[in-house]
Amino acid sequence: MYEPWLKAADKPSPALPSYSFGKHLRPRARKIAVAIIGIDAEVAKKTREHLFSTSWAFGKLVVRDLGNLRKTSPDFVIPLLRELHTAGITPVLIGASSSAFTAQYLAFAELNRQVSLLNIDRSIKLNPVGESGEVLDNAVHNKGRRRFHLSHLGAQQHLVDPAIFDLFNAQAYEAISLGPARSSIPALEPLLRDADLVGLNIESINYHEAPARAGLHPSGFSLQEASQLAYYAGNSDKLSSFGLYGLDPEAGSERDAELSAAAYAQLIWYFLQGFSRRQGDFPASSTGMLEYLVDIDDFDKLTFWRSPRSNRWWVQVPASNKKGEERHRLVPCRYEDYLEASSKQTLPDRLMAAFRRYV
Repeated sequence: MYEPWLKAADKPSPALPSYSFGKHLRPRARKIAVAIIGIDAEVAKKTREHLFSTSWAFGKLVVRDLGNLRKTSPDFVIPLLRELHTAGITPVLIGASSSAFTAQYLAFAELNRQVSLLNIDRSIKLNPVGESGEVLDNAVHNKGRRRFHLSHLGAQQHLVDPAIFDLFNAQAYEAISLGPARSSIPALEPLLRDADLVGLNIESINYHEAPARAGLHPSGFSLQEASQLAYYAGNSDKLSSFGLYGLDPEAGSERDAELSAAAYAQLIWYFLQGFSRRQGDFPASSTGMLEYLVDIDDFDKLTFWRSPRSNRWWVQVPASNKKGEERHRLVPCRYEDYLEASSKQTLPDRLMAAFRRYV
C-alpha cells in the first residue's frame, strides 16, 4: 500500500534472541498502530541495529517497519504522512536534517486540521520577522496554514535571538528554556500531552551522550531526561506523529555515530513504551471523566476534568466563542494547577496564556 513512497530496509538479524524488539515486528500486519520510517537511510540503518537488539516490552502493540523513503523532499514525504494519519497509524520518523520536521507538520495541513506542534531543540529555528528557510518559519508565518499552537522545549538562551521570545509571548506560544525545563521534567508532561506531533532534535541532548551532530554545544538534557519526554509523547492519546532529527554520521568518529544512533534507539524505545500504555483518555474519549468546578476571581467558574483511568487533569477553556477545534478546548494541566486554582485563587502563566488563544 505504501510502496510508492518506500523501499524495504534490511531485516532484523535472525540471530537475535526471542525477547528482542526485532523478533516482534509485524512485517505483514495490516492493522498497524506504529510505523517505523527511515527518512535518512544511513541514520535509520544504524538506529535499527541498536533498536532491534533491545527488549520487547510493549505487549500486543503492533509495530511495523515500513522501510526508508525513496526521496526526502517535503512534497514527497507529505502525501505518505497524510495517508498514515488518515489510516490512524502513528509514524516514528528517523531523520538526520531537522528540515524534515517541516514536512511532519505540513502533513497535518493537508488534512485541513488545526495542529499543535512541539519541538525539542537547543535553539528555536525560527526567523522572528518572516520566512527565511528556518524549520519553524512555515508554521508561524504562513497565514494559510491551520497551525493552532506551538511549544518549544530545551532552548539555550545564549543561542536564541531575544526577538523570538517576544514573538512567542505575543502569540501565546510556549517556550521553556533548558534550565527551567530540567528543573522539573514531570511538569513538562502536559505540554507533550497537548501536542499533535513532536519533533526531537538530539542537539537538545548534552554532547557526551549524543556527539554526532552539528556544532560544539556541550549542554542539554540528559539522555535519561529526553527519554522521559519521549515516553510522555508516546503516552499521549492526542499525539499522532513523532520524529527524531539531528544525527550527522559524518560529525565525529564512527564511535560517536554509533553512540548517537543508540541514543535514537533508546528514545524510540521509550516512546513506544509510553504508547503501549495509553489509557484512551481525551481526546480519544471523555467518557467517565470526573468534573471539578472552581470559583475563581476573573472567571465565572472554571471546570477541571480528571481521568480516573490515568489520573491526568485538564482544564476547560472558559471562552464563550468557539475558536479552535473542540479537541483543543480541554487544555492538559496538572493536579497542582487545580489545587492552586481552588485554594489560592490563581492560575499558572501557562494556563492563562492558553486561554488567550481563544479570544
